[in-house]
Amino acid sequence: MVEFGLVLPIMIVLFVGFADFGRIFANSILLEAATRNSAELAANEYLANTPGGTSLALASTGDAAYYANLHQLVGRAICAEVRELPNTNYDPGTGSCPGMPLVRVCVHDGVDPACGGDVWGSPIPSECTEVNGAMSNTRAGSTERWVEVRTCYRFTSLVDAPLVSLGTFWLQRTRAFAVPCYFVLQSEPCG
Repeated sequence: MVEFGLVLPIMIVLFVGFADFGRIFANSILLEAATRNSAELAANEYLANTPGGTSLALASTGDAAYYANLHQLVGRAICAEVRELPNTNYDPGTGSCPGMPLVRVCVHDGVDPACGGDVWGSPIPSECTEVNGAMSNTRAGSTERWVEVRTCYRFTSLVDAPLVSLGTFWLQRTRAFAVPCYFVLQSEPCG
């Protein structure tokens, strides 16, 4: 009984630690899928309702309302997929998640005026190193267009005791999806 009493706390901590790593893995997969799906959704919406009309021509300056709507579409899509995660601030009335997860969007078409801002206007914590990186809507001489989505989510572990704590993890994902212009132009790239 004495040996069992000594070993039981260690076994419980190990079991809960393994459960936490499983939760981290499952949440990472969910965040990955949400980020990828929202980038694809935005690219397809961009193609279906282009800022320059059916010719895919670009204006010299971006329409702020058009791009804000596109960015919020991405944010709502991510919120819908991750709303069950514990630290998500999901608002069912608006479909938004102000504050968590953090979502940044950039349409790389050279005219997106809101490139890189958080969709809900929340400050990005320094722990979100991948999400905090600079974003630019320039295309670097390329005629291709794509949508880049970056997400950051704060994961709090189950094991949070003074002596044994896995702490807080910041799960981050970045995904880009090309705007499939060949559906309209019958050629690549967008032009």
